[in-house]
Amino acid sequence: MLRAKRAQPQDMGYMMNSGAFERITIVSVTGLPDASGAALSLAWCQHQMPGTRALLCSPQAPEDLPASIEWRAIQPMNYHEYSWFMLFALWRVVETEFALIVQDDGWVLSIDNWQDAFLDYDYIGAPIHLAHMQTPEGARWVRGFQWCNDFDRPGYTITPVLNGGFSLRSQRLMRALVEHPDVRVSIPPPDLVEGDPLRMHWHNDVLLEDVQLSGLLRPALEIKGLRFAPLDVAGRFAIEHAGAVHHGMDALSIFGHHSKLRHLVSIAPPTIRYTISHTQAGELYGELDLVEMFVRRGYRVEFAD
Repeated sequence: MLRAKRAQPQDMGYMMNSGAFERITIVSVTGLPDASGAALSLAWCQHQMPGTRALLCSPQAPEDLPASIEWRAIQPMNYHEYSWFMLFALWRVVETEFALIVQDDGWVLSIDNWQDAFLDYDYIGAPIHLAHMQTPEGARWVRGFQWCNDFDRPGYTITPVLNGGFSLRSQRLMRALVEHPDVRVSIPPPDLVEGDPLRMHWHNDVLLEDVQLSGLLRPALEIKGLRFAPLDVAGRFAIEHAGAVHHGMDALSIFGHHSKLRHLVSIAPPTIRYTISHTQAGELYGELDLVEMFVRRGYRVEFAD
């Protein structure tokens, strides 16, 4: 399980230099008409990272948008159009060397856990439960952190998906699919077409931009010289949901997080609202350890019940 016991800075290799923040734009992109949650996350993260720029891309600007946050108008987008924007257009709105992607369900937990070494990579995001696995028998997707059991198995190449909802990306990464047109997004036929009205389903989320970048295109992008954070660095950078890969990790040592289950609804005081009940949270591996971590960080935590 995760732990929520404070480690000492000298034990964690901290190397914070506020000058590094001038190289970063904190960005939130949403195609929804209400961008107030995204603006709240931007304000909270920029407060913790002085020197960063902050940018909100949305169809409408919130009425109370802080003056320190730049707003860029975009067309309304659905979930998949958001992925295409992040893959092909994000570089057009970011002027700094790096972009830190945040959302109303993903933000900086503690600037104490920032490491300038994060900027050594072109892409960092939390390791999620899904991974692409190459085996002697062929390629397949593995869910539920089951890939952890085979990570060091001879003949197996495992590529864990690194979450994009809270992620750090270089300009090289943001421009990669434009500057290297031979690296192409590939969409397979849907795994299932059913229902009334008829819907298409892709079981392994291959339409999502982070699955494409870090799960499918990573080998081709690495050949082009782009650097993806290794598993240990990605685990210190952020967490989405806990799994076997996090066993024994100190939750208080993590820089940021992302999960559609947790939303930032206030920063005065900082308040997280879960979309599930406390009982349901207790049924998820390590989630109550994360709740304890939030409380120790001074957050008020609310549940659906």
